[in-house]
Amino acid sequence: MDDSELNAIRAARLQELQKQNQPVTNPVSNDAQSGIMNQVLEPSAKERISRVRLVKPERAKAVEDYIARLVQTGALRRKLGEEEVIEMLNGLAQDENRQRETKIRFERRQLDEEDDFFD
Repeated sequence: MDDSELNAIRAARLQELQKQNQPVTNPVSNDAQSGIMNQVLEPSAKERISRVRLVKPERAKAVEDYIARLVQTGALRRKLGEEEVIEMLNGLAQDENRQRETKIRFERRQLDEEDDFFD
């Protein structure tokens, strides 16, 4: 391979990596989403989400996205309280734990008569 081919491959790979690293755009902008949150969340629920954001920003973002989708589809017709937000957070935590759950399985090999490990 000559230098021009290598440069073309590098440029293509760089472009591919940049596409992967771009954040996924949400259908709802941040300003619109904060407006939605002010309308559908009680103050205690907003406070709960803000406290969660300090520790786990991705979990708070997931709850806000879920609430925004509920509002957009019309499934949410009343204000959410702190208890409902806690239920959503617990559901997310359970989903994350299921995905992270690891299982260790030991497969012990049977010793053959011909194995001379101890000789």
